[in-house]
Amino acid sequence: MLVLLGCGCPALAQTAREQAEAQAMYQQANTAASGQALRTALSQQTTGFLGDGSFQFGALRTYDGRYRPITGLRYHVGLQLLEAQDSLDLEKTHLWPAGSLRGFDLGEAGDAEVPLRRFRCRVVKEGTTGTRREFVEILTAVDAGPLVLGWLYSIALVPTPNGKRPLVATLMAGPGTIGAEPLRPLEPNQTAVLRLFGARAEDVRMFALGQHLDFTRPADIARMMDHYNRMVVVVR
Repeated sequence: MLVLLGCGCPALAQTAREQAEAQAMYQQANTAASGQALRTALSQQTTGFLGDGSFQFGALRTYDGRYRPITGLRYHVGLQLLEAQDSLDLEKTHLWPAGSLRGFDLGEAGDAEVPLRRFRCRVVKEGTTGTRREFVEILTAVDAGPLVLGWLYSIALVPTPNGKRPLVATLMAGPGTIGAEPLRPLEPNQTAVLRLFGARAEDVRMFALGQHLDFTRPADIARMMDHYNRMVVVVR
């Protein structure tokens, strides 16, 4: 395996590197000192959770390719931290910072009352030059692209009149391939959306027209991306 990693298998090398980095991040977050500090910070939070802060059924998607159903998950946006209940002892939890997982799911496929929500760890654009890893809620049918659309959640800088700081969702778009260009904020208008599709922009515009899709609605933009992704994959 070491020979393969060093001689022409960059994808394998990247996968091995990601797994090692993810494991190190998980272990660091769950050491006695770090884990206690993070749990103390979590216990002091009254806002900033995705949803109401209660645990809900979901699944972890780890960098070794495993899908692990979990009885209870909750995600704190401000701390960029996923807390997962232990499968044997619900009083015990494990902490997963962004970068330690490929992603996670909330809910269960086929549940009409609580639709499945998919979060994947992606590199996102920060300001004019920086990037960072974040959990992004994927809106497109697949999370591997060629293009993906998603919501990046953050906490409002300015509190509301009652003193609370609600979550703010920023629409993000970019290549779906892991390790490619970072996801960037997307203005939901026709010009910005069609720019994503390059030479296929007119094809997507005609599809949107025929399906009566709105360039300002994220759900409709996701459908346009799904159509583009299918075209590109067929051509390849």
